[in-house]
Amino acid sequence: MRAWRKTWVAVVSVFILASPLLGGPQSSSPRPFNLIRWNHGKFIFGVDYYPEAWPESQWEKDAEMMQAAGINFVRMGEFDWVKMEPEEGHFDFSWLDRALKILSAHGIHAVLGTPTAAPPAWLYAEYPDIAAVNAEGIRYRFGSRRNYCLNNPHFLQATRQIVTALAEHYKNNPAVIGFQIDNELGNPYCFNRYCLAAFQNWCRNKYKTLDALNRAWGTVFWGQTYTAWSQIPLPWNTLFGVHNPSLALDYDRFFNDSTKSYLELQARILRRIAPNKAITTNEMGLFDAIDYSKLNTALDFVAWDNYPMFDQNHSNYFGPALAHDLMRGSKNNQNFMVMEEEAGLPGWTMFWGHQAPAALYRVWAYQAVAHGADGVCFFRWRTSTYGTEQYWQGVLDQDSYPNARYRIIARMGKEIQRLTPVLEGSHVVSKVALLVSPDSRWAFHIQPLTKGFNYNRQLYRYYDAFRRRAVNVDVVFPQDNFSAYKVLVAPSLFVVNAELVRKLTQFVRGGGLLILTYRSGVKDSHNVYTTLTLPGRLAPLVGIAIHNYDPETTQQQKIVMSNGTSYPADVWFDILTPTSARVLATYGEDFYAGKPAVTINRYGRGAVIYVGTEPRSSRFYSGLVQLVARRTGLALGPKLPNGVEMATRQKAGEKIIFLLNYTSQPQSVDVGAVTRNALTGQAENESVPIPPYDVRVLTRR
Repeated sequence: MRAWRKTWVAVVSVFILASPLLGGPQSSSPRPFNLIRWNHGKFIFGVDYYPEAWPESQWEKDAEMMQAAGINFVRMGEFDWVKMEPEEGHFDFSWLDRALKILSAHGIHAVLGTPTAAPPAWLYAEYPDIAAVNAEGIRYRFGSRRNYCLNNPHFLQATRQIVTALAEHYKNNPAVIGFQIDNELGNPYCFNRYCLAAFQNWCRNKYKTLDALNRAWGTVFWGQTYTAWSQIPLPWNTLFGVHNPSLALDYDRFFNDSTKSYLELQARILRRIAPNKAITTNEMGLFDAIDYSKLNTALDFVAWDNYPMFDQNHSNYFGPALAHDLMRGSKNNQNFMVMEEEAGLPGWTMFWGHQAPAALYRVWAYQAVAHGADGVCFFRWRTSTYGTEQYWQGVLDQDSYPNARYRIIARMGKEIQRLTPVLEGSHVVSKVALLVSPDSRWAFHIQPLTKGFNYNRQLYRYYDAFRRRAVNVDVVFPQDNFSAYKVLVAPSLFVVNAELVRKLTQFVRGGGLLILTYRSGVKDSHNVYTTLTLPGRLAPLVGIAIHNYDPETTQQQKIVMSNGTSYPADVWFDILTPTSARVLATYGEDFYAGKPAVTINRYGRGAVIYVGTEPRSSRFYSGLVQLVARRTGLALGPKLPNGVEMATRQKAGEKIIFLLNYTSQPQSVDVGAVTRNALTGQAENESVPIPPYDVRVLTRR
């Protein structure tokens, strides 16, 4: 090992005990961003390209086929560390320069991935402890991707070196318009000595004194009181497989902060050296190990990886619509892009799912646009001939034949050029928001309620009910401003603090309608159970008391509405005692038959609906949306046929309407007014036909 690196590691090893997180707490400064202008006035229409895997003689033909399909953008390099730095301190970007030159000659710009998701074998050989350690104390072996410790000083210094070299080499290259940091940040959890020291220091920075930490975590339970910071463990490998839930929640926050710190380490280097290049990373929709609303403060724009086929087992036909909206909401509802859009059947050691009609890939790509994407980049250009992803189809298969997927994507490439002037400057506008609480999601992973509980399923059920009536839905986070919305839905808001309660109260008092569900207001910000009668601090707002509840195990239950209609229910049953609320539904079975299950409470100029269980029927949620619309004046769209979605963007008084047919049957939607087809320019009647697996893009003033 070189002397300078020994010195640097020694300094960092001390620093890890003296700072809240290795890499520093500073935040880089993203800029307001217009994706279409960034891409030289073009909608981003691209592919993920791996020229290093193919003979250079093929690159020119690839670029020609891309250009013919309307491709103007590629992402490259995110796994090419060993190609860029074949040995420590020796860099070679010549191969990438040649690929960029060919692509640029065909009007194609690039985002380059910082290649830190794939550390080279020589780095592991010299510093084997950069590999992550699992909860059993076993170090993962070389051979996969993203196997690294976010707090390892050797890895962080190696990251600085490769990112600095990449930025220096491409800072003035006009073919490179930005950088993607790493690849799908958010794993693995690591339990080595570096992470242990960093977590202990994170706790010291947050709580200041051990007395404060012991009180917050309730360490009097099971005699877990700490008398030195060095005694604090990571939540791993205990006798019964469980740990203090307060410690476990703080570990999730620590891991989130470690990930954010690692991203910011790279972002600072890129901004300092190449300030004219944009910065993003590729994220994963509803993936919940990371709080994207915190991570994305360091990015210029949000990008994510969209694979609708993974949602096929979910009953909702909107597929990834919620994930699109969550990604948009994770950065103040700024328009986003899809960095990896499914272009074929996915698979690793086996194929996942079944083949989709080629036309459906176009519909899924337009769905992203409908939900606020100003860019779509298909994964991948060509299926790999080797490695783990041989079963993951690209736009082209291994033989490069211009197949049906290529032809349908080429069709969209021509269409999107015509649509760009219509789309530029438009945004999704919503009056309904879905509140996602990362703290609650983490707390439920630590202590699930029952085997049947699923936080995301609740998100989908309420989200889908509004989307089935063509109502746009934003996703917001606890730190966001709620004042722009008429309706706020916050399923199972398990972890709350005084500030969030204040904001919800202000929202309702000002005229908003809030929907809460079972297990809300149960825990404080330390994941400690409230001593107040449930729903804790939310009780005055909700107008109920909960003195008893029943976790579903095997029993059958239903709720009965005031008009006598009944719906099956499961998962959990809060038995409600109204204090000021009015009853909307009661339970129909067991010893609490006739007891309130769903209530509504007027508060200030607004109201709160509390749903104490999880109804299984979509008709319940549809009825709830109609009730909400009557009380708030929320405009509902048409009732949509099964398998059809309607979503809108708007700008300067113009509404852009997307009708998407995910089914094999022709459909039609009554949009309520004469519109104009944005692609043909022709007027459309109120009832708009949509062929199978097709899209209509309409405009209306």
